[in-house]
Amino acid sequence: MRALILLTAAATLFAAEPLKPVKAAPEPAFNRYYNYDEVVALMRAYAAAYPEWVKLQSLGKTLGGRDTWLLTLHNPKTGPEAGKPGFLIDAAIHANEIQATETALYVLNFLIKNYGRLGRVTEALDRAVFYFVPMVSPDSRDYFFTKPSTPNFPRTVAIRIDDDRDGKVDEDGYDDLDDDGIITQMRKKVPLGQGTHIQHPKDPRIMVPVEPGEKGDYIVLGIEGLDNDGDGQVNEDPIGYVDPNRTGGYQWQPRYVQNGSTDYPLQIPETRNIAEWALAHPNIIANLSYHNTGRYILRGPGSKAEPRYSPSDLRAFDFLGKEGEKLLPGYRYGASGELLYTVYGGTTDHYYGVMGAMGFVNELFGGVADFNKDGRITEEERMKFNDDLTAGRQFKSWKEVDHPQYGKIEVGGYRHDTGRIPEGWQLEGECHRNAAFVLLIAHHLPKLKVHEPVVEKLEGNLRKVLITVENERAIPSRMAVAERFKLHRPDIATLSGAKVLAAGLVQNQYLNRIELQKKRPERLLVPGIPGFSAQTLYFLVEGGGELNFTYDSLKAGQAKATVRLP
Repeated sequence: MRALILLTAAATLFAAEPLKPVKAAPEPAFNRYYNYDEVVALMRAYAAAYPEWVKLQSLGKTLGGRDTWLLTLHNPKTGPEAGKPGFLIDAAIHANEIQATETALYVLNFLIKNYGRLGRVTEALDRAVFYFVPMVSPDSRDYFFTKPSTPNFPRTVAIRIDDDRDGKVDEDGYDDLDDDGIITQMRKKVPLGQGTHIQHPKDPRIMVPVEPGEKGDYIVLGIEGLDNDGDGQVNEDPIGYVDPNRTGGYQWQPRYVQNGSTDYPLQIPETRNIAEWALAHPNIIANLSYHNTGRYILRGPGSKAEPRYSPSDLRAFDFLGKEGEKLLPGYRYGASGELLYTVYGGTTDHYYGVMGAMGFVNELFGGVADFNKDGRITEEERMKFNDDLTAGRQFKSWKEVDHPQYGKIEVGGYRHDTGRIPEGWQLEGECHRNAAFVLLIAHHLPKLKVHEPVVEKLEGNLRKVLITVENERAIPSRMAVAERFKLHRPDIATLSGAKVLAAGLVQNQYLNRIELQKKRPERLLVPGIPGFSAQTLYFLVEGGGELNFTYDSLKAGQAKATVRLP
């Protein structure tokens, strides 16, 4: 007996050749950052240059009226996108974490430019579909590039909220006191003994908190700003605050529990647009969100209150996370709720708990050197990095200004595009290593293989058919969480061409232990096949001739076999 195995999601029946653009292909440099308009122009250029492979669409409008742009990349010659494992890569849900966008664009560019040249890339594009949302918060990205910002602002979306609950909205934000287009820090010289800080003895730019028994002559007043509403506070009510990575549809909590949350899950269009689109694309099996900073590879759960992952799912996460640590030196892998801090309503939990997909967050490198290699970056080291490696670009010298509340003060400090964000000359290497992690995950998207069926002739016209389906890669064809909470349909195995009298999952073929399905044996429901594992299926059929077997997975595509019975 012979079986013809057709792996429809992975078959490549032709020699792969590099992609040829029909128009001038974009050639972005990844040693610089792109503002909102430039990113949109790049996305349009990719879609125009590779129209058969790249599709650009808007998922809807943001609060600020901009489009949430999505790029879809796959090989149309190897089947429709709905029949392939889907990999969603999103970036810059916190717009101040700007290098996340460039990292996502680097992945897109690397895949396109290396198809037909690198085997790992070619296989990935032949059997999977990639979805890119490089700017989850486009309004705030535009703000970060065009208006005075801080390293941590804006990470909100463009929403008006009364943060200090005084009946006014967004009335007391940051103020550019010296009109240099940059928000830095404020300090004030005071009589000795009345201060909380002193100047560093070797570098007067650095402020040092006083030790017990010391006397200070400076007060550090915080970020540049005024008491705009006369309530005795400074900068307490800027734009927002809603953290879009606290608005997801799984394990959401209200604002009194989770700062930055909304009135209800997915209230804001920035996250709702993507979530609704994703629900209409159930083939998505993996999600990677780019953030900064700190060098982490994070998975859920986002809080210790959430259920633990099942062993089979955790094996896949741990395998990829630990391999990722090798590709990304200095990165640490683990659950965000344990390794970093508690997050309710985050993307990793949303895609795992709602979509039944693997969700990772990569917290990208912030860009400051650790000269002592001790794992800590001191203020002295940071200033040395500024002086010696950026020629002083990062730090704005202290400058005296008049403040209506504080009197004469000085403003100065690090620019908003420092600290969390690497210099341009540091960017490309970080992008490439993160692209390698994407390829690692893509390589381990579920890949199904049907083994040679085993047929046994029974009494009369009956045949016993055993068909083993193997998942050759690390990610399950269906996550255990999907089975536990019935998130989407099971995998479906069908055998046609003869009457199927019984079917089931083989628990132990040597002891003839089979878990029979009570109804519709011709349509056997399979919970899924874990990574690096296999499931043997049992069918009792009446008749002979040629049988057609199909294993259909919502997340992993299809595997088929033609079986000729004796």
